[in-house]
Amino acid sequence: MHLTSLWKRLLRRELLALFLVIYTADIVVGYILLVLPLRARELGASLLLIGSLTAFNGATQVTAAVPLGLISDRLGRRHLIAAGCLFFALSSTLLALAPTPLWLLLAQMLLGLGVVCVFAMGAAMVGDYAAPSERGVAMGMLTTAMGLGFATGPLLGGLLAESFDIEGSLLILALVAIASAALAWITLVDKKVATGLRAANPLQNLQVLASSRPILLAALANLLISPVFSAVVVSFLPIHASSLGFSAAAIGGLYTLRGLLSTLTRVPLGVLSTPRWSHRLMVLAIALSGVAAVALASWQGYAELGLALVVEGISYGMFLTAGQAFVTQHAQPQIRGAALGAYNMAGGIGITLSPFLLGAISQQIGLSPVFLGTGVLLLAGALLLAIAFPRALAVV
Repeated sequence: MHLTSLWKRLLRRELLALFLVIYTADIVVGYILLVLPLRARELGASLLLIGSLTAFNGATQVTAAVPLGLISDRLGRRHLIAAGCLFFALSSTLLALAPTPLWLLLAQMLLGLGVVCVFAMGAAMVGDYAAPSERGVAMGMLTTAMGLGFATGPLLGGLLAESFDIEGSLLILALVAIASAALAWITLVDKKVATGLRAANPLQNLQVLASSRPILLAALANLLISPVFSAVVVSFLPIHASSLGFSAAAIGGLYTLRGLLSTLTRVPLGVLSTPRWSHRLMVLAIALSGVAAVALASWQGYAELGLALVVEGISYGMFLTAGQAFVTQHAQPQIRGAALGAYNMAGGIGITLSPFLLGAISQQIGLSPVFLGTGVLLLAGALLLAIAFPRALAVV
């Protein structure tokens, strides 16, 4: 009876509408992230410039995350989520029409704004509607919607590219993003705004946020894991796989497999992401990502790359689910948006610095040593966080 009641609460209209918006938005993001390095290469960009483009996305997230979180705490989430979907549409359009790589800087800025508005504020909205004991499962459902969209994007975009070329496929997916914005505007409801509740003084909320050691550790964990996805998987692995002789379709298949298997694990991982276990899953995810990065440094076969990507995908889904659940479980209600903004800002710092730094290093020594070094760093970081989290939670 208790389980039936839980699913009824989690499958009500407000959350289902949010999950659908997240799914359609991540279709567009999944394709943009896959196509960006290949499109930049077409326009003559170097590895260093490709890394810099990804870094610009991260810099936008760093700058915007906390202010947008504070705005959402004050005014609600719905308007920001709808605006974020429109940013995705503009980013996809610019990527399609860019005459030179430098035009992609603006596309990346819009993409970064959209990521904060849609995904961070979507997680905050889940926290608004789900009770603390339900947030792990609810976040698992949210990240499952993200994973399904991210897996659908490369497959759908690849099929469209076969018929309309890459530029045409990007323009069609821009229309999908516009439809997602309309869906968000029409169907989403802000619980706090609807009941007349408003957040307190934003400056006071920042002080409360800065004093929370668990939230700060979660942000540090997000900073640590972000280079694997943003730099290794998104920016440079497609180029590495292409250099090994795999076609764009074959590479897209690897990413679709990664996304699907990552997605299948997210609801079960959400069930495990209780207040007691969510930080443990975060540490395990970082360790698995480190193992995957080390494997990508040495494995060159198609099946081997697929296995390493699947391990990374599962660890990414694990961290995405457990990390956001952890933040919503330990952040006070009046700072939930700001806390998720700070959490995503830390990830944005990793997205900003790692592609630029790893791109510069790989230009000199190649991609495989960079993958290896990233993996070793994550394994060391997982060990340190395994010690730090219990100490921080013991004094809460």
